[in-house]
Formats: sequence, structure tokens, C-alpha cells
Amino acid sequence: SSDLMEVKGLDELERQLTALGEKVATKVLRDAGREALKVVQEDMKQHAGFDKESPGPHMRDSVKISSRKGSAKYRSTVVTLRVGPSKKHHMKALAQEFGTVKQVAQPFIRPALDHNVQKVLRILAVEIRNGIQNR
Repeated sequence: SSDLMEVKGLDELERQLTALGEKVATKVLRDAGREALKVVQEDMKQHAGFDKESPGPHMRDSVKISSRKGSAKYRSTVVTLRVGPSKKHHMKALAQEFGTVKQVAQPFIRPALDHNVQKVLRILAVEIRNGIQNR
């Protein structure tokens, strides 16, 4: 997705991460990112539509944080983190986020990110610093 979040002004942290080596730096960034996105995950869970008539796993319970190593396409990306409902709930999530002919849009994905950006960035910076210091 194009919603890549850039964190500016972290040159010193970047230098320290580079000094740790790629493997350790990736782990520090992944752990910090997961911690920072918990606030977004909780927000999404709270606002995901809930149908108590629906059997099986509910969409709100499928909202997870996942990460993968950066791809060659984005050379400067060390790790990519994603938070959102499972693939199984993809259509239901889209219907709620954007609305349909029969359903009024009640966005819960984008607002969860937008409303928490500052908090996410603050937690991320703290967690990266802690990760570096604890190596």
C-alpha cells in the first residue's frame, strides 16, 4: 500500500542501527514497529464492525500486526509492518471502510492510523532507542 510512514530526524538512531549490523537492526526495527502499532491495532479492533449473529472468527478478532523484511524494490526499507484484518475479512473490511450500495461507509482502518500517528511515532522512537541500548 502507499501509506508508508516516514520518520524524519532520526539520523543519529539510523547511524547507531547501521553500526549494529543488518540482522540486529532488522530485529530492533521489527520489535519497535510492532510495539508502536499496538495502539493502531486496538483502535481498529474497537471500530471494526461486529455482527454477533455471524458464526466463526469475527473481523475485529482478525486484526493483527504482521511484518516482513524489506524488499529489493525499496532498497532503503529494512522492514515493512502491516496492521489490519485478515485476508479472509478483506471484502467485509472494504465494505465497511468505503461503503457499498447497501452499506454506509464507517471507516475504521485509515482513521486508526490517522488519529494515532503522533503516538505511533513517539513510541517508535522510544522503542528503537531502547532496542539499541539493550544490545
